[in-house]
Amino acid sequence: MPPAFPSSGLPQLEAEIHVDASVEAVWSLLSDLRAMSSRSPETVRMFISDAPQVGTKGINVNRKGAVVWPTTTKVTRWKPPSDDGTAALAFWVGPTNVEWSYELSSVDGGTRVVERRSPLRRANLSVRLASKWFMGGAENHDVELVDGMRRTLAALKADAERR
Repeated sequence: MPPAFPSSGLPQLEAEIHVDASVEAVWSLLSDLRAMSSRSPETVRMFISDAPQVGTKGINVNRKGAVVWPTTTKVTRWKPPSDDGTAALAFWVGPTNVEWSYELSSVDGGTRVVERRSPLRRANLSVRLASKWFMGGAENHDVELVDGMRRTLAALKADAERR
């Protein structure tokens, strides 16, 4: 039986959706990081001290069932909509040392939104143990994360298309 949490090599995770709204409309919702908890099934709350920009730090509270845990975040990319029809934001998350990102591009009269979590390079012991004992193992949690990404994007789509 493989270990419940490999020490390295977990893949990049990705989900995407087409939204019938402009890049600017989608960005106006997505860039409100404090509202992430209204769309993400695992994020309970994001605490950010300043208006988001590269370098802005924050603390997230996450939940899976009865398990609640904090993570730290730092905005690593902040590109509002531009003339090229794109926008992007990303933030590093500790202690897992991964980057979550969103890329928006104008496509077919709407917006293509891609959400990614970078590969997990090397998990420290506390992350491996938490994953094994509270998340059902890394591979299982990755499946749940991709499902959560799809749900997050579906909620973003619904919000943008309601406007």
